[in-house]
Amino acid sequence: MIAQAEPVLAKVLGAGHNVSVAPVDIGDLEFVTSASRPLEIILAGGGHAHVFVLKAFGLMPAPSIRLTVIAKELSAPYSGMLPGFVAGHYTLDECHIDLKKLAAFAGARLIQGEVTGIDRTRKHVQIAGQAPLSYDLVSFGVGITPDLREISGADQHAIAVKPVSVFAPKWQSLEARALTSDGPRRIAAIGGGAAGVELILAARHRLRTMAPRHGIDPHAFSFSLIAGSDVLPSHISRARTLARRALADAEVAVFENTAATHIAANYIRLESGREVAADAVLVSTKAAAPAWFATTDMPLDGGGFLALRPTLQLLDDDTIFAGGDCATVIEHPRAKAGVFAVRQGPVLADNIRRVALGMPAQPFEPQTRFLTLVSLGGTRAIAARGAFAAEGSWAWRLKDRIDRGFVDGFNSLGR
Repeated sequence: MIAQAEPVLAKVLGAGHNVSVAPVDIGDLEFVTSASRPLEIILAGGGHAHVFVLKAFGLMPAPSIRLTVIAKELSAPYSGMLPGFVAGHYTLDECHIDLKKLAAFAGARLIQGEVTGIDRTRKHVQIAGQAPLSYDLVSFGVGITPDLREISGADQHAIAVKPVSVFAPKWQSLEARALTSDGPRRIAAIGGGAAGVELILAARHRLRTMAPRHGIDPHAFSFSLIAGSDVLPSHISRARTLARRALADAEVAVFENTAATHIAANYIRLESGREVAADAVLVSTKAAAPAWFATTDMPLDGGGFLALRPTLQLLDDDTIFAGGDCATVIEHPRAKAGVFAVRQGPVLADNIRRVALGMPAQPFEPQTRFLTLVSLGGTRAIAARGAFAAEGSWAWRLKDRIDRGFVDGFNSLGR
């Protein structure tokens, strides 16, 4: 391995670096080091995939590497717990991974800031209002921005679910206003996927539960779901049937196979011309890549997201990785959902380490069959995998255990 590692690392570091190899006693691995300076690895963004990288380097330190994470917020929200937060099952802190503590565990620098660009010639990552940082390897996990261009009025009259860190305080403000004597009563969600179904049922559970404590009749609230296609379009028929039943039982008015085209202060106009009364609107439809991607020379897919190989490296650059919603593996495209970023995390961590060691990155082929758990507002959920789908409190308990365990698996490090 050492004989092969030196030329590979020299290519990664670039000209002018004297490369030497020093074995470090960590299992079967021998770390490749630079005589002049450590290898600079930057994690741009603190999302789902990058927390795995931090954990991996904390569990197996690399003395030859300096790891830096740049994140807009110092805690990373876990999107899987967002509906539970809206429903009132979790506090905001319970839904977040503490990046300060995780970075300390990993021995990484943590810089609070927003990545705004990259200079691949100079190998610099640009940060708003700060000096650029040099990198030898960089990974982007900068998430996505809401794409509201197809719904006029959405910028003024709707709350976008992504990014989660921005959505959470907006939901708290909406909940506070809804529980006043003259607050919004007609709540709608746009988006028939799992996020839309979970959020409208979570909002219904929370507001109707809290209403009596504020002297409000729970039935004063009404709820609607606008789905551009079917409810849960990526799920099997049985799961869609269970979701429709749960929505009907919760008295949520469902409008399927009709997209929203306009949002006003008190209604949503559908492409059919119908108007749906709504005082507050949550949008969980399409998302867009960060706008600055288009200003770079990095390869992008048709939607403007970073274009990756199965190794999670950029199509044309071995030194640039990405994970999560901001990128697309061209051979294995997947929906923009946190569950896929979570599955990429361990692979991303392993491949970053492998390339840093002068070893080839390994391709990753995501599962085609996996368990999905869709919460239904209260303490029930739909579980689906392959041809199986069922609903019950047991599914919610399973989701609760998995979600809490996921977050605690990072927050408990270094205790």
